[in-house]
Amino acid sequence: MDGAGHCAACHSPRNGLGGAVVSEALYGGLVGTWFAPNITNDRHLGLGDSSVEQIVDYLKTGSDGVAVASGPMAEAIENSTPHLTAADLRAIAVYLKSLPGSGLPAPEALAASEPRMQRGGQGYEVHCSACHGTAGEGVSHMITGIAGNKAILAGNTDTLTSVVLGGARAVHTHTYVTGAGMPAFDWKLSDAEIADILTFMRNSWGNSATAVTPDEVAKMRKQLELPEQMRASVR
Repeated sequence: MDGAGHCAACHSPRNGLGGAVVSEALYGGLVGTWFAPNITNDRHLGLGDSSVEQIVDYLKTGSDGVAVASGPMAEAIENSTPHLTAADLRAIAVYLKSLPGSGLPAPEALAASEPRMQRGGQGYEVHCSACHGTAGEGVSHMITGIAGNKAILAGNTDTLTSVVLGGARAVHTHTYVTGAGMPAFDWKLSDAEIADILTFMRNSWGNSATAVTPDEVAKMRKQLELPEQMRASVR
């Protein structure tokens, strides 16, 4: 069961010919403008802090209480995993927890006093905190929490920039029927403002990850064919 169902189709990196990189199986992979995150038992980037029960809950309902599925994963959950038996879901979760991952240490969190963290914190408070909470707690099983959410920490930031620029819809299942909507901010925020907010999110409330650059946001804006923000940047 090396593929853990069909998880490897998205969550494994691919080589130039489209073949899976076996040595990095389930370390994360690109799916269009989304990055399917690491789902090994890696402590920093993967499922190391998740219990078998939380993984089963996520596959069954679309949320483990912190992360809420959206994009391609929402489609997979709405159309596939809730229909598996309880034994199958548990088998997948136990298998994923058996994979050690890279074991690489987490990067040191950026200091809260850094200018980009200060700017990002202000931007988060104005544009994000009403839904995602002042402490990044989100709304359990409905709106994604930021604190402790490993998908936020991924080295590839395509999902983050794509969602903030273009918006997204959360999964809805028989258990949690309300799929919350994430509005698009491409018209409202500059690439630099989005980069600062995401950098703040990735380095607050116990999170630690590399900074997001304006160039990363600009690249995704171009990929999504979105216009620049409607107002002039205040920077």
